[in-house]
This record gives sequence, C-alpha cells and structure tokens, in this order.
Amino acid sequence: MSHAAAEAKAPGETQHWALAALAGAAVLAGAVAPAAPTSLLSGPPAAVRPVDPLRAVLAREARAEIAEAYRRHGYRLLWVADGVVRPEARGLVARIERAADDGLRPEAYRPDLLRVAIAAAESGEPADLARAELALSRVAAVYLADLHRPSSQAQMAFWDPTLKGPPVTPAAALASVFEHGFEAAGRMHPTYDALRAELVRRGEDDPLRPLILANMDRARALPAAPGARHVVVDAAAQRLWLYEDGEVADTMKVVVGTRRDPTPPLAGLIRYANYQPYWNVPVDIVRDEIAPRVLREGVAYLDSEEMEVLSDWTPQASLLDPASVDWSAVATGHRTLRMRRRPGEANILGQVKLMLPNRLGIYLHDTPGKQLFERDQRTLSHGCIRLEDAQRLARRLIGPAADHPPAGDDARLDLPRPVPVYVVYFTLAPEAGGLERRRDIYGRDAALIAELQRRRAA
Repeated sequence: MSHAAAEAKAPGETQHWALAALAGAAVLAGAVAPAAPTSLLSGPPAAVRPVDPLRAVLAREARAEIAEAYRRHGYRLLWVADGVVRPEARGLVARIERAADDGLRPEAYRPDLLRVAIAAAESGEPADLARAELALSRVAAVYLADLHRPSSQAQMAFWDPTLKGPPVTPAAALASVFEHGFEAAGRMHPTYDALRAELVRRGEDDPLRPLILANMDRARALPAAPGARHVVVDAAAQRLWLYEDGEVADTMKVVVGTRRDPTPPLAGLIRYANYQPYWNVPVDIVRDEIAPRVLREGVAYLDSEEMEVLSDWTPQASLLDPASVDWSAVATGHRTLRMRRRPGEANILGQVKLMLPNRLGIYLHDTPGKQLFERDQRTLSHGCIRLEDAQRLARRLIGPAADHPPAGDDARLDLPRPVPVYVVYFTLAPEAGGLERRRDIYGRDAALIAELQRRRAA
C-alpha cells in the first residue's frame, strides 16, 4: 500500500483540524517576538528565537500536530513579521477562494474566518497576531494536504523508500511549508497544472469537466519534481516516455496488463538491469496455466517450454525432477511451486529486464513478440511492461556499458544512478496544446468520477 493509501482522508475529515484554530484561542500576555522578514514565495523563513506567547497558544491546541511542527522548526513564525501579518497571508486566502479550480470546495476552508483573523491582527496585539498565525498555518496545512492527496481510486504506490510522494496529511504539508515555503509546498506536477488550466479555460458547464477532474486527481499522486531524468509509463496510452531536463528524450510503445491483470499505478527506481534473464513464473500462472498443461500433456511439456522446477524461493534453491511433483496439488492450489523459464530466444523477458524493486513483481522488459507492437490495443501481459526496444532504453539509462553486458545467465548491471519510473493511468492527458482522449482500458473512470462527486457533495 502507498503512503497515500495508508493516510488518505476525504477533505471533510480534515477540515476540523483547521477550524479548531479559527473558532477561538486563549488570551495571551507578553509580546510576540518579531521574525526576520522573508517571502513565503521565495523560500522558508529564517529561524528566530522560540516565541513564548506562541508556545502558550500551542499548549492549548486540541491537536498536537501543529504544536510539534512549530517545536521542530524552532517556533519560527510563518505568517507574522515585525508585529504585522505578512502579505502572503492574503495570498493564501485568495488561493483558497480559487480552490474550485482544483476541484476543491473553497467554503470548506472558511476563507471568511481567515479574513476576520487577519483583520483582528491589525491591532498588533500579541494574542491577535498569534491567533492569525495559527489559523493561517492550520488552514494552509489542510488545504495543501487536500490539494496533494488523491482519492482512493487514484492512489499510487511508492515502493522505493528514497522516492518521496507529495505530502498528503496536514502535518506533512505544514512541515513542507516550514522547509520549502508555501509556494513550493503548493507546486504540482506539470501534468496537473496543464489539466487545471484546461479546466479553468473550459468552464463549469463543459461536459468533459468530470473527466478532467478525474485525471487531475490521478495527477495529484505525482511529485511536483519527478526528477531531472525519469521514465513515465502510461498504461492507458500503452506508451513510455523518457524525460531529461523536462524534455522528452525518447518514447516507445509498450505492452501492459490485461483487464484481468492490470498494470498498477506505482512509482519506483530502476536500479539495475538483468541480461539473459530467467523468467520466474508467477505462482498463479503455474497453478492456472502450467500445471493443467502438465496434467494433460505430461512433463515433456516443460522441456519443450524450457521450464525448470525449483525446490524453494531462496538463492540456494536446487532443481527438482518434474516427475516428482504432485501436479494435481499444484493445479488445485494445495501446493505452491517455484518455476522459471531458462534464458533464450523463447524467454518471454527477451534479452534484458530493467528492475525497479517492488513487492508487486512489476518491471520493464524486452520481449521476443515484437509483432505485438503493431496492435492498437496492447493489453496482453500479466501486469509487467514489455518494451518495444528494451535494448535502446537500457543503453540510454546505463550508458556505453550496456553495449557490453556481463556474460552469463541473469547477469546484473547496475545503473550509474537510479532512475525514477512512474507508472500512470491518464485517460485524458495534455497533448500539443489541447487534450488527448484515451480509452479507459481498465474501466476505472466511472468509479473515480463517482467518488469525486461524493466527496464534493459531502
């Protein structure tokens, strides 16, 4: 499960996190120490000494997340400087009032109460300034979390611990504001920005609006900065793109999973290539396809397919005599069996596979079935991604060493630097200044649109 799936909440479930600060605060004594002026649009504020009145307000908060965020960042102020509320506070209010452009409900964040808090802070009184500071931080945190968090139907699994997704909780969003500034914390992936611009251009009554919003929701799952060099595989488009410094450096067709075994949205790091790879057959294929064939045709079928049976899943596994296996037990699922296909021309993985470690067993690989790329709909795999020209992609990712890979079966060659790969599903995508409509090959649009409509009505 992705970090987004583990932490996802609908916008209505987090609104009280913000409204608690707007409902009132304890009266404080003393002065609020001024913070060094800085722009939230250019970067995080400079550190200042802990502010006792602010700590007093934090001690009275019902939730601990905001207090912890201020403590970790030296109690520096985000919205107040030199005894006044910074102009960026009104910028936050203005952005919230345009939240409908993001498919969010502006009234959920109570911009009217934020304006009241900002106006009250014009008194210069420490209590009023502290109330405005905390109200702004709470609302900014909830708004940014909602902005970045996709619905349950649009989430993406991030499988590599070094690859970070967007902040999807108020606490993570507020930490991002402290660390990077509000503008940077609110940045979105370029695909999201292009879809949002199209949504605004088309207006409220456009019949394509629900589908634009659905694909914007999918784009929320992507990080704003996907990497100077990264790979995107779009299962709906059945195509791969390699990006370098924001430009398309290469593209090719791919084969993706069937509707029964769809290729899932995920993010990972391509860390190494295996040349002359074995194909470790998924256990469900062994159960549902191979075992019944052995029962019908005998173990000679395995030799004709260059299949091997192994004792277990460890690196020390030994080969088993297929005649010693209870194939009826394998076919009924009472016994699981490890099998692999030997490297060679018949191997479904072809000459090379590009590995992005993940528990789903999804990776990119070559294929001997080049004729499949002549089809318009290429939903033919068990979930992995077959490449039109795997050798070319490997050469781009690895460099000259890919022309002289190590000898032997399943030989590993590490990439000089891991490359992020994002497996996405956009049925509507920016293309040449407009939108490209793609087939909903997995039938996911209806459920996503319905969920977004329920959330908006809640």
